[in-house]
Amino acid sequence: MRKKVTLLGLALLLAGTTLFIGNQIRATEDPDMMEKVMHQSTLQTLGINAEAKSLETLEILTDERDKKWVYANFTEITPFMEKFEKQYSEEIQSSFIEVQDKIMQKYAQIGDQIPIILLDEELKEGTFSFTRKSGETLTFEIRLDPAKGKWTYQERE
Repeated sequence: MRKKVTLLGLALLLAGTTLFIGNQIRATEDPDMMEKVMHQSTLQTLGINAEAKSLETLEILTDERDKKWVYANFTEITPFMEKFEKQYSEEIQSSFIEVQDKIMQKYAQIGDQIPIILLDEELKEGTFSFTRKSGETLTFEIRLDPAKGKWTYQERE
């Protein structure tokens, strides 16, 4: 009986220590790395395997169908927009920002992760995605409508 109590006590101590150490590691981790890990999870939902530590805006990522995507972190979008500016007029740039704003205004909730943007290498179509606190990933197809000269997105059902 004493052996069972000792083993149980040792197991509880080990579990408590593991939880404490895990919480300490999370508390001291780099917030940028935490964001990258969350983005890695969102990307996996989209069929893209990427190393969290190497995720940088403008990185080219390849999905499970070998399609290439330009990655952009919503909070670090400046390099992406500089590339975008070289290709498009101010009206199309504004439309791109408006589409993101419409999605966020309609669907974003407190606790959602920072969105990510994936566009094809021609910067004409892609996705705007973010993951909710519950783990659900919301993905919106976005594309440039050349006839209208503006960006559109696919509404969620």
